[in-house]
Amino acid sequence: MRFTWSEHLSAARTLGHAGQENSGTALALMGVALLLLLQDLNDNGQAGSARSDSNQSR
Repeated sequence: MRFTWSEHLSAARTLGHAGQENSGTALALMGVALLLLLQDLNDNGQAGSARSDSNQSR
């Protein structure tokens, strides 16, 4: 996992406080943050799936 859940939340809060003049940059960074979150959730889901598969094969 690249970031912990609290780090993802902190990034979202920080970007949420961007002013009107920085809204375009904030939206672009939020898109990147969402992609990282999706990758982290996917990696975590695959790791959990691999663990359950190995437990079932015993």
